[in-house]
Amino acid sequence: MDKVSEKNTINSATLYLFDEQIPAFVASQVSFKSDCPPDRKIKLDDLFEFKRKRGDFLFSAIVLVVAFFFLISFFTETGWQGKKLPNDFGTYMLHQFGFVETEEKMVRFGRILKQSWVGPLLCLMVLVPAAIWNFKTSFQVHHYRKRFLLPTSIRYELEKYIAAIEYVAYFVLYTVSVPILGYLISTLLLGSFLTWRLGYRTARWLFIGLLSSLVIVFVFRSFLQIKTPINIWLYDFLPSATRGFMLTYF
Repeated sequence: MDKVSEKNTINSATLYLFDEQIPAFVASQVSFKSDCPPDRKIKLDDLFEFKRKRGDFLFSAIVLVVAFFFLISFFTETGWQGKKLPNDFGTYMLHQFGFVETEEKMVRFGRILKQSWVGPLLCLMVLVPAAIWNFKTSFQVHHYRKRFLLPTSIRYELEKYIAAIEYVAYFVLYTVSVPILGYLISTLLLGSFLTWRLGYRTARWLFIGLLSSLVIVFVFRSFLQIKTPINIWLYDFLPSATRGFMLTYF
């Protein structure tokens, strides 16, 4: 295939909205493209690139339900349920915003912002319309996929979300181990294990992971004196002088 025909084939493949739409004969002629992009300078547009995947419709529906749940719970959680509003509600609101005086009270501009219900209300004013708009757009994309018999299974996205829980479990185990083994040993174990878990399993990379963890301990615990639990099970077996030193710096 010469360069001109190859370029035309690639350009024709870019006309499709989803990769699943590319016909087999066109996809076979397109040059190999790795999922791992080559090293290049990061552009600002790349940071805000957004594509709707197969599971976007389900997650958009869940976000919409959560947004309406917050909206329904607003009145009970903020104390507005059963609250009696003043008769002259317009004057009351103008006074709250600091535009007029009532009952010889001093006007303070923006005093309403100090009330506890204002922050949640402002968040709901953004969250609910955004959730509705996102659900509407994701439904259109989902309908388009079904119309043209494109894959709509969310198995891949669910597997990625479940896989992320693994690292959450590592962090929970780390926080539990600190009161038992101490900040030093727990950090060294976590740093070395994560280096191995991410696929860097040569002696060189394991040493780098161990050394990086040790530097973290020196910076955050020995130098910055970040607080850790006072009672550490392993340190209780050390002599009093050594125990005091370890609790202070490690």
